[in-house]
Amino acid sequence: MILSDPEIKNTKYYKLNDTFICVMGLRSIETSKISDFITRIQKLSFEGVSIQTINARAAYGIDHLLGVLKITLECQKRNSTLTMKPEMDLLLRLSLTNQISLALNHAGLNTNHPAIIIIYSTNKRKVYHARKRIMKTFPNLDNSVIKIDKESRDHIFRLILANKRNQLSHRDDNFITQYLIERSALIIK
Repeated sequence: MILSDPEIKNTKYYKLNDTFICVMGLRSIETSKISDFITRIQKLSFEGVSIQTINARAAYGIDHLLGVLKITLECQKRNSTLTMKPEMDLLLRLSLTNQISLALNHAGLNTNHPAIIIIYSTNKRKVYHARKRIMKTFPNLDNSVIKIDKESRDHIFRLILANKRNQLSHRDDNFITQYLIERSALIIK
């Protein structure tokens, strides 16, 4: 289910089972240390709300991101995530690996690069209020970084699908999205 927010054009809320999700793009992470940015983001959260940030190039559009997040949330519900933290489970699945260092290299944040902020909770009101805090804190929000583009396609193909590049390069975006989601479900400890 998709719910639009009239206050911000192109900001939508998604619902996966009992979890409400808001996905926001950030044009650039403007900080000298990524750890400072992550701490700043975490302070904007509420109890019961998760805020996850990823490299925008690691997501092959919103459908890919939501498909992988759905897998992580289901694994969390069953206590079968790849790591103790669902945030790292999402990075591992987006990166199609079970190695944390590779996941951080592929889906981790980089200074002066676009990012995606994912806010989720079973409490829709808390998601809304966390989103409002983020909007006040970061003036360079830009949801266009979430869309499928050549840069994210090349990033994904180069880092995790190098051996499949020729087979997938002629496929449409929907096929590639479904392929990536299915592969992320196969990642095990």
